[in-house]
Amino acid sequence: MLRLRTLPPPHAWAAVRCVFQSKEFLVASKELPTTPEGRNPYDVLEITVTQATTLEDISKQFRSLVVKYHPDKPGGSTEKMAEVNLAHKIIKENHEVVLRRMREAESTIKANEVYRQHKHTRVSRDEELGRSGGVYRRNARAAREAAEASRPRHARSLREIEAQWEKYKEDTEVTVKSMCYRYELAIQQGKFFRKSATLNEITVRERWLRKSFLKGVWEDVHELRGELLRRGARSAQQSELAEEMVSFASTTQRKLNEDFQRLTQESVQLQSRMFVERTFFILCALVLFVKSWRWFIGFTFNNTLSVRLRKGMLSQ
Repeated sequence: MLRLRTLPPPHAWAAVRCVFQSKEFLVASKELPTTPEGRNPYDVLEITVTQATTLEDISKQFRSLVVKYHPDKPGGSTEKMAEVNLAHKIIKENHEVVLRRMREAESTIKANEVYRQHKHTRVSRDEELGRSGGVYRRNARAAREAAEASRPRHARSLREIEAQWEKYKEDTEVTVKSMCYRYELAIQQGKFFRKSATLNEITVRERWLRKSFLKGVWEDVHELRGELLRRGARSAQQSELAEEMVSFASTTQRKLNEDFQRLTQESVQLQSRMFVERTFFILCALVLFVKSWRWFIGFTFNNTLSVRLRKGMLSQ
């Protein structure tokens, strides 16, 4: 049965206090009975509900409102007092249920928030990997292959294959340059902040990205080369183009591997240098502490001894 919630009468608007409630409470109190004026009983008692709110806190607030709105008091009201009594009665009967629903709502809200963050992180990561040739590139290629498989296939001309190959080479070269520059920039950033954990994470991530990218390059090259060789009679131009595809993939792989080995070696040397510097700093600090402590002990002992000698000389 639907129940319409009406607004408080105009003469009671001045007595209405704005109470801010949490999202968990708003979810948990949807099925909570309301007062005849359509107000939430917790809002009537002017209580901000948390999971730590107890019946003792509610009774304490109820007593303060009774003192405030009692008809015998100045500014009291019989209607307001009846509303407060009814709200207190509703809360006593349903408070435990509200707390239980708040705990359930909190877990649900946290789970939804974690899912939204995970989804946002996944989308951002896919976009980033798409720019560098990672998972997003592979997913996009799979979607493109599925779309092409659904369409009727027709044999392309040699000129169309050559045009696609030239465009693919340009895109791959641009991606390779961006990957090399990105890894070098990441190492410089780790060097600036002097964090070994950051350098290790960057190295592992870059190894995985380059491996995925090279796998995609070889798959694309084999696909174009297979389409080229399935054209029937092979001309010298087709053979040269097929060899060029394999040579380009091998050159790209060698270039990425050499760049990765060079930058990884630089990262390892940087981590070793950072370890030596930190060890030297700790040893210097330890030596300085020992010398300071010895100086302090010696200074204190000498002063104490001189005071004793002076006292002995004066006593004589």
